[in-house]
Amino acid sequence: MIAARAGKTRVSLVILLVAASSSGAFAVPDRPVADLATRFANLATTSLPRDFVDPEGRTRWDLRALTPRDRFTRRVTDDLASLRLVDEEPAGPRAWRFVDPDGGDAALRFLRPDQGRSLLPGTRTQFRIDRIAEDPARRGPGERTRFLVTSTVAGIGWAELPSGPREVVLERLLVLRASGAGFVPDRLVHRFVDPRAGVVAEIAGPPTPDGHGRATVTEARVAEAILAGAADLRLYVRDLWSTPQSDVIFSRDRGPGTPVSSFTPAPGVSTIGQLVALNGWDFSGNTTGLEVAATTAPMNAQETCNSAQCGYTIPGVALDRTDRSYDVPANLDKINASLELEVRPADTVIWLRAGAQHEGKAGSLGSGESRFCYATFGGVPRTPAPLWLLPHEDSPGAERYVLPGDTWTSTPFNCEQNLYNQVCGASQLFDRLWTKACDPSGADPLHNGTQSGAALKNGVVTLPSGHTFNTMVARNVADFCVWAGAGCTTGFQVQAVRTVNYLWQVPVIGTVARLQSVINAPDLTSWTSVQEGVIAYGPFPPRTIQVTSAGDTTVNLSWDPGLDTHKITGYKVYWDTDSGGATPYAFNSEANPGQAAIAGTTAVISGLTPGTTYYFTVTSLTSFTSPSSGLTTQYETMLYPTQISGDPNFVYPIEVPATTTGGTCLPASQVANVQVSHAAGGAITICWDPLNDPCLAGYRILGATTPESAANYSTVADTDLGTCWTGSPSGQFFLVVARGTGGTGPWGHYGQ
Repeated sequence: MIAARAGKTRVSLVILLVAASSSGAFAVPDRPVADLATRFANLATTSLPRDFVDPEGRTRWDLRALTPRDRFTRRVTDDLASLRLVDEEPAGPRAWRFVDPDGGDAALRFLRPDQGRSLLPGTRTQFRIDRIAEDPARRGPGERTRFLVTSTVAGIGWAELPSGPREVVLERLLVLRASGAGFVPDRLVHRFVDPRAGVVAEIAGPPTPDGHGRATVTEARVAEAILAGAADLRLYVRDLWSTPQSDVIFSRDRGPGTPVSSFTPAPGVSTIGQLVALNGWDFSGNTTGLEVAATTAPMNAQETCNSAQCGYTIPGVALDRTDRSYDVPANLDKINASLELEVRPADTVIWLRAGAQHEGKAGSLGSGESRFCYATFGGVPRTPAPLWLLPHEDSPGAERYVLPGDTWTSTPFNCEQNLYNQVCGASQLFDRLWTKACDPSGADPLHNGTQSGAALKNGVVTLPSGHTFNTMVARNVADFCVWAGAGCTTGFQVQAVRTVNYLWQVPVIGTVARLQSVINAPDLTSWTSVQEGVIAYGPFPPRTIQVTSAGDTTVNLSWDPGLDTHKITGYKVYWDTDSGGATPYAFNSEANPGQAAIAGTTAVISGLTPGTTYYFTVTSLTSFTSPSSGLTTQYETMLYPTQISGDPNFVYPIEVPATTTGGTCLPASQVANVQVSHAAGGAITICWDPLNDPCLAGYRILGATTPESAANYSTVADTDLGTCWTGSPSGQFFLVVARGTGGTGPWGHYGQ
């Protein structure tokens, strides 16, 4: 029977990190404990892909060419006071403890950036952390080193690792090491953080003097597998429920008899159970079949000729419809379902109230129009059937969600008249049918007499368009026997039904794959071919967006729309000075056409402010004409295709930041705690507290013989991001100010 699309995965993987050496390595511990397996990659500079060496300005990174070298297991434990990291290397274990000297959560932020903090693009934080070397056997104290770390979330997208694709945010760490009374530059780190599993790739080396680049690469890691500690993807109400004409998904149905083994190149797959058991699903080769369009439409007679029938008349129901072969009118096959959302005190339910297969076509049960009804109508009570049941919530009053392991079912049908073999509600002989549990003779096992569902597991799916998405696999089962008489006795049995649908649900996007059994499958897992095999190809947002250049007032963008673009009619560019995950974008190419010159899959955005960071994203445009109503609707792909941590508060656009050149980015903060001490050879050392300012490019030391006015001070030296300087200046009074691209920051009471 029907499994509806309903609008708009936990596969346990292991983390791979790539590194030249393990000294000072950044790890991915978890709270609770995480066990991570890590392998080293070949660090020859010529072998590292550009996406790894220079990762900013992109939303997709191909790291598959990384050459593995040494492997080790990395373990992190939490003893509440600190986080402990142990690398179990072939030569023996090495261990460190990480402590926040200020009593905060710096150790957690440093070692497990996916835990307990925002991953919003543009987020900038600064913290101090102490690393204490240990003897793993005795856990005795060792050398203590203090670091000052500035963390910036510099991008978001997908990383193609040797072990498979992972949704990630790109984090940039500028690490300063304590030296004397101040800090000196130590390394610049880029790490790719999977919000459900921690760091999955990392590259590091000493920074350039301005702190914005890397002089050389000394460490590179890529995660091989995540052994434990990965969080579950969640599906929330908004991921499963959509309003009429809010979205469309185009797919292809490979049709009856297609072998399960042909849907994926994974070896050893012949049954649906083996396919579902995979940790990820590569459906990219499914490029043929009948065109299918899935939409949510208004409930009216123009969209379905059954709008006045059982289940369709409930106030507030949504019409979830699928049109197969809509581009060949003679072969059009219309399928729909009537869905109702109910928020209850203990859970939220999406009810499957009614539906029709092969609407408008005459034929026997299964080949012509067959309708079902799980709602009271015409005075006849019927057992309701949940399509989705969402029992969990983060806090009282929060939006509810579903996790793998959740199941739901109707109560058994008690010989109920809930099937119709009618064309658009027109009566005919033997057109009303009854359902009930039964125990047929022969090889067919017991039928429970229910409509049920289950959330099975999480993983990553790759589609024919080349897009990758985090997905949850769910199963929907109609399991009963059908009788032509109200007594539901064996002599009047028409059909045994065990129709199984496996759904690959992507948060925000919807169902991107659906594999359906024949009308009476022998069981849930052993069938080797499908009745319907529907795989989506779009329209989706671009797979990747890249900044190709930036000027004082312009930014040039390019994007990869994917491998199948025949339903894309155009593109729309959005931009703003803060991330679209924080507030809506202030500008877009439709509302500001004079600033956006789009040509194919490139755009030049002009009229920007010099020296300013902007955030850009791109959506795809399409249209669909309903074959029932003739109404053409313009659609835009979802602005937020990235579901971070399966939490509706962390749904981010795949966007790319870019900073225009020039400008007057001035630090707004004053340097504090300037101290002067004697150094060797008659020189002096000047140190100060580090400054956390988005415009900071370095520091300027000013000196004067008399301090009465600002005019008496002149530049002694410009420094990088370190917080100490040694030299032999001629003055007796000194100031330190922050230096930006447009000048220096405030001088305190001098007002400069």
